[in-house]
Amino acid sequence: MMNYKVIVSAFLILFLTACVTTTKDGKVISNEKRTSPQNELSMALNELRGEYAGINFAETEKIMQSISNGDMDVIKQVMNDPDKYVPPILFAYAEQVYKAGHYEVAMFWYYTAQLRARSDANKSLDKTVQKGVTLLGQRYGTEIGPYALSHLDQLELVMNQVLTWDETANRKYNPKWVVLLGEEAKISGNVRFVDESKYKEIDKEVRRGWKLGFETALRKLKEEQLNKSSKN
Repeated sequence: MMNYKVIVSAFLILFLTACVTTTKDGKVISNEKRTSPQNELSMALNELRGEYAGINFAETEKIMQSISNGDMDVIKQVMNDPDKYVPPILFAYAEQVYKAGHYEVAMFWYYTAQLRARSDANKSLDKTVQKGVTLLGQRYGTEIGPYALSHLDQLELVMNQVLTWDETANRKYNPKWVVLLGEEAKISGNVRFVDESKYKEIDKEVRRGWKLGFETALRKLKEEQLNKSSKN
């Protein structure tokens, strides 16, 4: 049985820090100054061996770049069947949608990508993959995270939609993409992953932990807002 306290704690750390990357003095690192996740993964591919080298990230990288370039044909292709695409592609789409001013849609796909990436990480037996997923979410949440925290009612509605949608959707992509974010990919040739028969149960458990984590975070945030209002 999965430890829900661990899931809730992980969610709180990520969510309550507004999903941003900062310097030591607290300044937010802009998108322009950060290396894109697809480039980081791409640069690491030349070092992979065995089963890791067989995980094809090239097509994912190509789609992410096309989305970042505003290629509407590729964007329509992804949105026609989003269940076919790994979370990094959904992160890239969320970022572009946010830049276009569609904030609620951006939140939906950002948190959907985050939820799926986390459940994929929970299928990996390389525990360092978890940190990689957190960093991936931070890189794409620099603007979406703070917006979500300042629009809690809107976020609550979106998060419920994310959980409902993911529960009924049929994921068609290979979750093993996530192992490229772990340390074992740099030193091993054998991918350590749970059996496919456990995928759906892990997805279900992560949704449950995600829901508990969000509800806990939301109560804390609303209490903080109320306390600030009462002091003014």
